[in-house]
Amino acid sequence: MARRTTQVLDSIYLMNTVEIFRESIRVILLHPTHFHSISVFLFSPLPVSLFLSHFLLHHFPQIPSSAITITDNLFIYGLPNFPSKTLVHIIVCTPSSITFSLLGRAATIQAVSDSYNGIHLDGRRLFMRSGLAWIKLLHTRSWELLVILGLFGAMVVGLAVAPKMLYTFGISSVGMGFWGVVGLLGIPFCVMFAHVMVVGNMANVIAVLESECDGLGSLWKAKKLMEGRRQTGLMMALLSNIGLRVVECVFELRICRGICMWEIPVLISMYSSVLVLETVMNVVLYYACKS
Repeated sequence: MARRTTQVLDSIYLMNTVEIFRESIRVILLHPTHFHSISVFLFSPLPVSLFLSHFLLHHFPQIPSSAITITDNLFIYGLPNFPSKTLVHIIVCTPSSITFSLLGRAATIQAVSDSYNGIHLDGRRLFMRSGLAWIKLLHTRSWELLVILGLFGAMVVGLAVAPKMLYTFGISSVGMGFWGVVGLLGIPFCVMFAHVMVVGNMANVIAVLESECDGLGSLWKAKKLMEGRRQTGLMMALLSNIGLRVVECVFELRICRGICMWEIPVLISMYSSVLVLETVMNVVLYYACKS
């Protein structure tokens, strides 16, 4: 085992996205009990909260009505219902996101690190260490959230100011001005948002594995560490988000057509497993960048 681990660490810098995925599966299969326990006890509350919010929105459509009124008052033309639904998802999922989900990420990161370092995985010690790393992850996530809010703030300011600037150039149609600004600002915003998410994933790993880094320092170090590897990180984030969204869409579809009780734990397990795999892949990418 130690020899195999040494060989992997020696060649890990050569890995692309597919090889990182294969290596992540290999690590999970080496310790299936530990990763399954993390999936069940730490990650599962997040999909439970997410599916609960979908259930509430489906059976009680009047819940987001107040949020719809707020968003309609902020803009001249009413926006689609997705901002209000997203707000409901955030309210329901935030408690589990900042507690169980962060604990699950910390435990997964430390489990992969122990596996690479040849340390015997002990479940109780793993959970205790994840509790100690939780505050660092929360600090790092808070800074990541501030950066994301800054991006959204810049986008909102652009949407508010640019139509008036376009009007000075003779474009009097408010609708044309709004959608023109969306097209102009949307692409760079999406690119920057994706890069922030990728750097944030790496910053979470750094915050857990490196004792001297957390918060803004982890984000800055992750940005420098991922130079030349950001495309791999973007591809990994895309694949994991597709997997999470597929499970979420299946749940929405089953709610509309009638869901069986046995399907709920299966979907929760699938969602939690994708979260574990995503975290393991980020740790493998961390070692690839460090090599």
